[in-house]
Amino acid sequence: MNIRSTSVAVLAAVPLALAGCSQGEPQQPAPQQQEQPQQQEQPQQQEQGQQQEQGQQQEQGKPAQASSDGVAWTGELCGLVGGFSASQQQAPQVDKTNTETFKASSIAQMTAAHDAADQTVTGLQRIGPSPIAGADQVATTFVDGFTQVRDILSAAKGKAEQVDTSNEQAFTTGMTGVQEELKKGQQLDFSAQFAEFSKNQQLNDAAMKAPQCQQLTQSAAQQEQLQQQQQPPG
Repeated sequence: MNIRSTSVAVLAAVPLALAGCSQGEPQQPAPQQQEQPQQQEQPQQQEQGQQQEQGQQQEQGKPAQASSDGVAWTGELCGLVGGFSASQQQAPQVDKTNTETFKASSIAQMTAAHDAADQTVTGLQRIGPSPIAGADQVATTFVDGFTQVRDILSAAKGKAEQVDTSNEQAFTTGMTGVQEELKKGQQLDFSAQFAEFSKNQQLNDAAMKAPQCQQLTQSAAQQEQLQQQQQPPG
């Protein structure tokens, strides 16, 4: 995977959804529940066999390749992570007609973003054990990252709900506080998670084969472009 550009894609999604209350994201449908095949009656034995196969391949000097189950698991991981990022491209604009519409539409946008982050967290928690050794930790760190996104949105929404729209100065002061809360999202860093794809040969091989991971990589340039468009000139 192109770790740098993919990391940028996910990182771009956070400030675009948060900073300045100028972008939002539509509520995403709930992540497709991963229907675990019935044949996974002995997951531990399968995982042990796959890990043994990986070790044999490495001992023989062959590049570690992911099993079909490993590709499917990694694809689901990429789909959940990329779903939050991709939703930014369909983000509705905030209605700035007046302070009331600005506040209401900003709260609606943060609610949708919060729900999308929450769905991502839930999906990652339900993804199940990875057939690839060491990949479970990657899913766990993504859960931690998107939990922070969700918590920031929740805190910002709470502040937005308290904003006084009765006069311009009070509104400006209140929304500035909301923006400061949202800017915390710019400090989030998912680069460590993506770096694991380079360190784990099987995980990287699975990412190269999974369509969802390829879509995530391809969307990186679009997300980066969108982020640049939202930045003020100069």
